[in-house]
Order: sequence, then structure tokens, then C-alpha cells
Amino acid sequence: MNIKKETVYFTSIVILLSLLVDITGKFFYNIEKVGIITLIGSLIPAAVVFLLEKNFKLKDLFKDKLSLIYILYSILFITFYILSFFSEKVFNNIDYVVYLGWAVSLYILTIDNKVLKGKFNLGVLIKWAIVVIILDVFRLGIMGYYYTSEIDFNDLFSRVIGVFTVGLVSTISNFIFTMGEEYGWRYFLQTRLQSLFGKRRGVLITGFIWGLFHIPLYGLIFYNGLESVFASIEITIFCITFGIVLGLIYMESRSVIIVTFIHLMHNMFMANLLSTGSNQDFIFTKGFLIVSVLTSVIFYTPFLLNKKYN
Repeated sequence: MNIKKETVYFTSIVILLSLLVDITGKFFYNIEKVGIITLIGSLIPAAVVFLLEKNFKLKDLFKDKLSLIYILYSILFITFYILSFFSEKVFNNIDYVVYLGWAVSLYILTIDNKVLKGKFNLGVLIKWAIVVIILDVFRLGIMGYYYTSEIDFNDLFSRVIGVFTVGLVSTISNFIFTMGEEYGWRYFLQTRLQSLFGKRRGVLITGFIWGLFHIPLYGLIFYNGLESVFASIEITIFCITFGIVLGLIYMESRSVIIVTFIHLMHNMFMANLLSTGSNQDFIFTKGFLIVSVLTSVIFYTPFLLNKKYN
């Protein structure tokens, strides 16, 4: 299968499956369980990559430890997700499948896989973790000031300490879920789009598709009405701009592990800000959309000038 077909198949299948998950979640799940929908959706990109790379030959999946454990866990999670539509007992206990995912994450990190490890370097991981969190501090401070008319320095400090302490445990335990995105978006799609359209356009197109992937979640699950429109625009632009940073990190390290850890640390730092599942009082206004978009563009797009994008 040539690169163009791979990218078309990957994008089409991932978008359709994520839309299906979000639509079913809209009807069968309440806001307290929205995290389950997010986690299942995050498993889709890597699962599709494994199937494409094996030309949909299921028997070949069992020849590789990573693809085998990942597909088996994804099937298990999706099976329980579907069963939860019809069984209240399964619905109430589906969190145990998430807990199993924590154990699977630990196992995956022990697998000697060249795509996962790439050119893993602890120094590169620490450097980018510091850079991204510093950017997040300034961005969250500005957005917080817009929303509350003050900068909560105690909150920002607590988030920084949390990310680099107990947050590391959460990063490791939730690895399989965010790895599902990074294995698909950075390792698979970005590299192919860059070979087709060049490094800069390739990473921007990747970010746009990554944003489209999130629109059903933000437009159907997190928000309603005009808020869903604002949120969908915001997440798309965020994915394009932050994708520049993650894309650069991947180009430097070729490590899914590193880019996944950075993605997770960012998510943990920004947690409880935009999701109505965590912040019931948050209202997504046009003003907040503008502030969020401007901060994303200001803090993330300059990385497009990095020489690695030449």
C-alpha cells in the first residue's frame, strides 16, 4: 500500500470510528463517565496503525508483542464499552478496565520496540518537559486572568509541582492511552504527510486532522449549542499549533515514548480548565475562544521556524 493510500485509509477510519464512539457516548453515557469516552477514542489511532501496517492480516498482529497487547486491550475495552450500553452492572464497573490499562501501560514500557523508544534520551525528555510546562504556565496564567480577572500563582505553582512529582506516576499509568494518539499522529501520519507535502505543511496538516478527530468529543460530549462551536474551533487551532511543538519533539527524538510523556504532562498541567466533565461552572464564550487561540498561536507557532522544519 502506498503512502497516499495509507494516509487516506488511516484518516478516514480513525475519524469515522471516533465519531461513532462519541455519538454512542452521547446517548449512553453521562458527564460523570465522559473520561471513558475520551480514553476509548485515544486508543483508536494506534490500533488502526497496527492493522494498516499488518495489511489487516490479524495473524500477523500476534507476531509482535506491542501490537498484540495493544489490540487485545483495545478489543477488551471496546467490548466492555458496548456491553455497558445494555448492562448497568458493566456500566458501573467499567472503570476496572481502565485500571487494567494502568498495568498494561507498565508492561508496554518494558517492551523493546524501536518505534516506541526511537532515539530515547532522558536529557531530551527533561528539556522539552521544562519548555512545554513553562509555556503552559504563561498560557494558563493569561487564560486564567481573562476568566477570573486575576492570576492564581498558587494554582500555577501547585500544577507545576504536581506535574513533576505525583504527575509522573499518572503519566506512566496512563501511557497506553496517550500513546494511542502519538503512535498514530506523530509516528504514522506526520511522517507520511511530511514526505508528501514537506515538513512544515505536513505537520500543519497533521495538526488539522488531529483537531478534526477531537471535534465530535468537544462538539457532542463536552459542550452544547454555540459553546460546542467555539470549543470545536478552539481545539482544532490548538491541535494545529501544539502539534507543531509535539511534531518537533518527535522529529528530534523519533521516540513515541518521549512525545507521549510530554503530551501527558501538558494534559495534566492544563487539567480541569476546559472540560465540563471536570469544571461544571466553565462557560466557553467567544472571548475565551479568542484568548485561547491567540495564546496558542503566540506560544506554539514560533517553533515552526526551527531549522528542523526546513
